[in-house]
Amino acid sequence: MPKNTKRKRFHRNKSLTLSERDIEHQVIQLLEKADKIIQSDIDLAQNYANQAKRIQMKTRARFPSQWKKRFCKHCKSFLYPGVNCRVRLSSSNKRLVIKCFHCNQYSRIPYHNKEGNSERINQ
Repeated sequence: MPKNTKRKRFHRNKSLTLSERDIEHQVIQLLEKADKIIQSDIDLAQNYANQAKRIQMKTRARFPSQWKKRFCKHCKSFLYPGVNCRVRLSSSNKRLVIKCFHCNQYSRIPYHNKEGNSERINQ
């Protein structure tokens, strides 16, 4: 006798769908909490930042641009200058160099002045 070979299908529970603005507001709120708390409690701040990153990845929403560079590219930890990372400007190479104290890796981000701004300074 052959067994019944029907497969059970698992359905995800569909939670309330939020708008992109609500999701972005929630992510920003968690990151601001992490930013305020990081000097007193680094672990709690990392938890808030990880929650925000999980929400952002799960909903595939865009991360706000000012917060995008606040995560280490290597170990994904939340960075706060002076507490768990060091930030340096290199004027000769026109780079912003961020060293993460958690993984001891460097992230180099190029920067440059717009052409119009340098002309106004010289005049």
